[in-house]
Amino acid sequence: MPTIELQASAYETSRERIDVLARDLGDQALAATVPCCPAWSVKDLVGHLTGLLEDRRDGRMPTAGFDEWTDQQVTRHRDEPIDAVLGTWLAISVEQSEAPPSLAALSFDVVTHEHDLCHAIGVRGDRDTASVKVGADRACQRMAGLLGEADAPGVVLTTEDGEFLAGEPDGAIGLSTTRFAVMRLVTGRMSRRQAEQMSWDGDPAAVLDTLFADGFFTLQPSDVVGAEAT
Repeated sequence: MPTIELQASAYETSRERIDVLARDLGDQALAATVPCCPAWSVKDLVGHLTGLLEDRRDGRMPTAGFDEWTDQQVTRHRDEPIDAVLGTWLAISVEQSEAPPSLAALSFDVVTHEHDLCHAIGVRGDRDTASVKVGADRACQRMAGLLGEADAPGVVLTTEDGEFLAGEPDGAIGLSTTRFAVMRLVTGRMSRRQAEQMSWDGDPAAVLDTLFADGFFTLQPSDVVGAEAT
């Protein structure tokens, strides 16, 4: 598992790349829908990231539902110009502590949304960054936890980082892919059809059912353009 220092560095470098991407976008691009977060525009996505770090700094955790909490983050910054939102975000230091949300969760969230933003504005983000590696590790741990708690086969993941067993070894099926694709799969950034067509060596139905049973992430209702290249 990455150290807290690596998690903080991964967060900061994703934030820097998002700032470069978003700062010079015009009104039309900022208003574009984020395909994998269709309730949000590009500007809303930046508002969420800013509001989330504000909430961590100020000790504001959800008291009702998670969706209500993130909606408040977006609403807080919706009427501000993008330069102001980005300025607020960049001014908040990334405290290397275990205060919630954890840095593991924050670094996973920010790199996921970095590539959501890239997808929304039609650019190919860098899939070989340390941020992606840290995010993929979190995705593997999430997969392992969900499969290990359920009556579902484990998965032997083979990526450029080697092999990782998610879940129990008995009856495990294999998946040969990339760390980036693992991160996008676990966060539901593809359709069910695309997930099933990844390089599995067995039937992934039970695995996919388990990964998305809690509803925190959901697979997309239609194919995601570009997901085939993962």
